[in-house]
Amino acid sequence: MPKGDLQVQVTDLAGNPVSDKVEMDFGRFSGDLGAGGEAMNAVVRMGTDIDVTITGISCRGGPGTMYRVSASTPHHRVYSFFQLIQENRANPASDDIEFWVKPGDVKDIRAPGFDDLPAQIRTILSDADMREEKSEDEDLVGKSSQALYDALGPLRKACLLNIAKKTAHSTADNCLPFIKGLLVCRQDRFFAFVDASLPNQLAKSPLYKTAPNCLHKPLLGFKLTGSSFKTRDAHANLQVTFMRHEETGQLAADIDIDESSGIEHGFEVIDNALFRKRTNPCLIREFMLSADPRERSLDPGYEFVF
Repeated sequence: MPKGDLQVQVTDLAGNPVSDKVEMDFGRFSGDLGAGGEAMNAVVRMGTDIDVTITGISCRGGPGTMYRVSASTPHHRVYSFFQLIQENRANPASDDIEFWVKPGDVKDIRAPGFDDLPAQIRTILSDADMREEKSEDEDLVGKSSQALYDALGPLRKACLLNIAKKTAHSTADNCLPFIKGLLVCRQDRFFAFVDASLPNQLAKSPLYKTAPNCLHKPLLGFKLTGSSFKTRDAHANLQVTFMRHEETGQLAADIDIDESSGIEHGFEVIDNALFRKRTNPCLIREFMLSADPRERSLDPGYEFVF
């Protein structure tokens, strides 16, 4: 029976090697396209390699055989693609395998130390005035600077780093310098004082559109201003919702990153509301990486620990 090989690159979304085993299932495509094929399974231990060749894949002579390839590795979602295998050749993969993480498997993150953070993020933490809006906020009250950063834990720290990278990026019109002292930090958003000129800056920017603020509640003592803006990205879009302190007049904002915009975001909101789930910052990291897979300019700079 004719056979061919498959050459494929295997990484995570950050382009790092997958050190664990990778299992690939080859399922013969139905109908004439799958003629000559046989279901098979291959297991490869990648180590530090990112390139792998799977040999001895049965195929039809001449036009070849179409397979559905499903790749899996621990702590990541299954990655599938269609692949034509032709005889007596090393067939280049129709798609690189880039594994998305299973957020629930992440136990911790390896993140930059406080002194290695961008200067503006250190300022946001150093000028923090942490509030207790919910019981989950209690452990951060009174903390600032490095003590606050160290106390965030993996999910809140990941959220902070996600938003820091996104707000400093060209797709968000580099609004990071307009963000001041942190007030509340959770796994899916943070609240912070902002410069009074930021609403006008976003209103004039072609990278933003107005957005409803009905899903955003103000902090105690604050009132929503009615202004909310969202970047026009299809995925990993930033939303900034403004509120003003009722006594001092200071302007603050609820800042978060959504998984997707448009109808997909609607499904995310419905899903999160029905099942009382919050957006996981580890998944947001994956959306950010997938938004610029070539340059990875939206990489927030931390790694997962399983």
